[in-house]
Amino acid sequence: MDTVPNAARTAEWRVIAPMLVIVLFVMCGMGMVIPVLSLYAQSFGVGPALIGLIITVFGVARLFVNLPAGILADRYGRRALLWGGPLVLGGASIAAALAEDFAVLLVWRFVQGVGSGLYMTGAMVAIADLGDSRSRGRRMGAYQTALLTGASIGPLMGGLLAERWGYTAPFWGFAAVSGLAALFAFLALPETRRPANANAGADTRPPERGGVRDLLRQRGYAPVLLVTFGVFFTRTAAQWQLIPLVAAHRFGMAPDAIGLALTLSAGVTLVTTPLAGWLADRVPRRGLIVASAASVAVALGLIAACPTVPLFWGALALLGLALGLGGPASSAFAAGCAPDGRLGPTLGLLRTAGDVGFVAGPLVAGFAVAVSDTAFGGGEAAGLFVNAALMAIAAAAFAAGTHRLSPLPKETTA
Repeated sequence: MDTVPNAARTAEWRVIAPMLVIVLFVMCGMGMVIPVLSLYAQSFGVGPALIGLIITVFGVARLFVNLPAGILADRYGRRALLWGGPLVLGGASIAAALAEDFAVLLVWRFVQGVGSGLYMTGAMVAIADLGDSRSRGRRMGAYQTALLTGASIGPLMGGLLAERWGYTAPFWGFAAVSGLAALFAFLALPETRRPANANAGADTRPPERGGVRDLLRQRGYAPVLLVTFGVFFTRTAAQWQLIPLVAAHRFGMAPDAIGLALTLSAGVTLVTTPLAGWLADRVPRRGLIVASAASVAVALGLIAACPTVPLFWGALALLGLALGLGGPASSAFAAGCAPDGRLGPTLGLLRTAGDVGFVAGPLVAGFAVAVSDTAFGGGEAAGLFVNAALMAIAAAAFAAGTHRLSPLPKETTA
């Protein structure tokens, strides 16, 4: 009785497994350049304001590419994005390593963002193709676990390369792993959007016409966009910008201790994500998303107000747990909101919402710190409270916007 389902699952994982390897490679390459981005930019003689642009332009490029990439995925298939995106990343990395002035470096960082948007959107859509409503959470959990693993390994490798061969070495490393990923994708990955995959949950129907407004009319979709915006906002505003400042200014932590604290939070997220993917197929995804967003708000509030180091560490662990809990459920829920034949734009717009938060986070947090007083030991607390309020609002809005879904047919759990 189970022969066909088991055979289908085996066939799916023969596609998913190499795709996860490619995701790990691409994210490892992106992580390689993180330790040297600011230092490499500084080597061109520019000031702090311009140095920040080297990070911002990458996110801005992805912001503009995600939705068009999703449309292209539905119109022409996923496979071209899966090898073309890494190819763009690799070429732009070589050009960045050879850049002779800062303006040229910025241009190629923007192109890297384009390649990232093409690939990451294509990969998410392809994973969603292979996961039906009862298994999509596990597929998304595996995808995000590979992503987080690569992002964790990359900075260590990049730091070692830079220490031995200089600031451009991580860019050459990024080019190498991206080239390998492109070659592997071209040789090993089939097109997932085709009738042969219909039984595996692929979106094979002719695309419906309509724009962003039509997508936003899908019940539950706008609230999950707000949650995704908040999660990416938290990543850059709280984890990258404010938490290190709290650790240094309030508790006097040295850079190595700050790095260990952030690694703890990221490690908890990495460990939680596979379990969260499994849960997303067994309990209502709406509940996981609300619990995750609300817990992120609580964790950020604790970090903003905590007076002791042990409480700070505990709040960081809670933050990592909360972020890992909701990731697969949010992606699977959004995929379940897709109108017939419009899975690509649906997930492309989801990534766009995230990248808006990615870009806006440091700007809003910096403004909140600048205008705040020094309550709770420093202005950084005000920025964390603003972030916490955003996540609390997102949790409430999602709960209110989905309370009549019992559940969505495409979100039915096993």
